[in-house]
Amino acid sequence: MDDRDETFAFLDAFARQAAERVGVPTECSIILRQRDLLQYVASSGERAAECDRVEVEEADGPCVSALQQLRGELVLDIAADERWPAWRTVALERGFRSAAALPAQVDADSTLALNLYADVVDPWDRDTLVAMDRFAQEIAEAVRTRGLVLPVQEPDRLP
Repeated sequence: MDDRDETFAFLDAFARQAAERVGVPTECSIILRQRDLLQYVASSGERAAECDRVEVEEADGPCVSALQQLRGELVLDIAADERWPAWRTVALERGFRSAAALPAQVDADSTLALNLYADVVDPWDRDTLVAMDRFAQEIAEAVRTRGLVLPVQEPDRLP
């Protein structure tokens, strides 16, 4: 069952559009980070969604790293990269061989990452990754414009 917030359902269209723009068979997904809260919000396919759910549950993976450091993560060969074991296992089980995570700033407290998943090793050239990075910025602007990022309460104010 999909546990994402339906408020972000419009982002599925962005994920599908990203997958179409890449030019090689790719599934795309989006994770949103508000302060320290991670949320899977969209995907172009169920396999990518499953990988993102593991990243959110484990708070570990290329997307999480990209969000924390605000720089892209490129995993040319998932089978050869051992940095994120839980995510790696699921990604390989779903048939993926390469991944990329491209972060974008939504506002002072929120960032998102556009994630790319491919069934082949090293499928994207530099121009494609630059174009997808620009598209990630467009997605962040759409989230900001729609006002979908809600203020996160301070820990001392939580019930």
